[in-house]
Amino acid sequence: MKTSGSKSQTFHQIVDASLQLFNQEGERVITTNHIAERMNISTGKLYYHFRNKEEIINELYQRYVKGMAEQLAAAWSQSNSIEAMVNAMERTLRHIWSFRFLPKSMPSLFCINPELADNHQQISRGQLNNRLSQLFARLRDEGILQGDDDQMEHLVQHFQMVQTGWVTSIRNNLNPTELERTVRAGCRSLLYLVAPYVDPRFQTPFQRVCARYA
Repeated sequence: MKTSGSKSQTFHQIVDASLQLFNQEGERVITTNHIAERMNISTGKLYYHFRNKEEIINELYQRYVKGMAEQLAAAWSQSNSIEAMVNAMERTLRHIWSFRFLPKSMPSLFCINPELADNHQQISRGQLNNRLSQLFARLRDEGILQGDDDQMEHLVQHFQMVQTGWVTSIRNNLNPTELERTVRAGCRSLLYLVAPYVDPRFQTPFQRVCARYA
């Protein structure tokens, strides 16, 4: 595989084509032959950039985590209002949808891809968990949320479970109307989790934002 400093246009095209196929058909049934066929290239050319399908998935996972971190960073910079918090939450759900094969396939992927399992433990369960904890702590400092440290930790854990798990029972191919309905349903689930922690002073704007997802 080429080093990270020499990634070519073909490298990125392989990753993009793989993501599209994995999302549409499911990762398990897609092989490197399918990816090469979609791109109209030889498998030899694909193997010049990636030794196997697992390397492609690892690259996609890195992109997925990078996007999650960027969304949390944006939420951190705008965490002074209920509207900003919910807008960031919706953008995050859309990002997860664009990589939906990952949460759908995680358990089976971990069994055959130890590198991915290690990355998930260190990055997703570590860095992203800490970023989300910091975000909720800041919202508490702003007076938007209330609760002690144990309650905030409980909120973070369940928020992550719903945030990454909401796509697992949804079929892969939705039309635009169905997707919007699905995103709204995901937002509602997350809002229900946050609702008990919203300070009474912010209940009115919180309910106003919730009404958008009714």
